[in-house]
Amino acid sequence: MSKETADPNEIRDSDIVFNCPFCGKSLAIDCRGAGLTISCPDCGNKLEVPIPENMEVTDIDSSDEDKAVRLIHMREVISESQKRILDLEAEVKDITLRRDSLETIRTENAIRFEVIQHEIEAIQRAFLRISEVLDSVGNSGRTA
Repeated sequence: MSKETADPNEIRDSDIVFNCPFCGKSLAIDCRGAGLTISCPDCGNKLEVPIPENMEVTDIDSSDEDKAVRLIHMREVISESQKRILDLEAEVKDITLRRDSLETIRTENAIRFEVIQHEIEAIQRAFLRISEVLDSVGNSGRTA
């Protein structure tokens, strides 16, 4: 009599069952995966496997092999995090340069608007003088 192998798609009592927070796909993983960062098989987004409420992180690392796998995984996560930090720092630098450029443009425009405002006021004064002259010419023509 041969021993049947377990179906890899079968959910066991010890598995952690949860949903991807990005696409809602229902996922199941061995309890030793608690706390790991994995990629969703459907959407590809990185997500952290939840640690069940009744489980402590120390319960997960039951063997030296488990600890070694966890250490390797943590190194990968740290490496990815360091890359992300560098990307974010570069993005902050770009945004800061863009902000400085926009601030320079804003200051230049504020000066231009002030000059335009003075010119509009001068034009309004000139129109007022023209209007007064035309009124006086019109009134003097009526009295003659």
